[in-house]
Amino acid sequence: MGHLDKLKLSEKPRQVAEATTEGRMRRKLADAINMQISAAEAMLKGEAFNPRRSRWVKDEATGEAIRKDMPLRFRPWYWQDETGAFMLEVHYGNKRIDIKPKKATIDVGNPDAIVPTLQLVRDAVLAGELDKQLEGAKGRFAKRLKGKAA
Repeated sequence: MGHLDKLKLSEKPRQVAEATTEGRMRRKLADAINMQISAAEAMLKGEAFNPRRSRWVKDEATGEAIRKDMPLRFRPWYWQDETGAFMLEVHYGNKRIDIKPKKATIDVGNPDAIVPTLQLVRDAVLAGELDKQLEGAKGRFAKRLKGKAA
């Protein structure tokens, strides 16, 4: 028996989650939520959160393109109100998303609940529970972009 005969083969192709517009929007929001989770975990540990991304930049001296770690602009979605409770808003791009109609802010309470709340929202996004809100956010961006092109 040959080595390849030991493998279990099938004809099933790979499923691509981001093949649709909804899938890409879900993935973008889920990635943003993952970054918020990392920031919240750093805040709870008392550490600084400085996200960085690798970018290609032109070297001034030689004129060559080099890969360089650059700081990434980051704004947390959570804050502490005047009573000391933590609040959270979900954003797509720079616009907040209404979780329910006319209700965009989540009352988290104590800081230890920020990470589990964000994980719950991420699971809802990946399950498609916020697709309608994401579609509405996409419509707002499209209108704004069309207005600038004119």
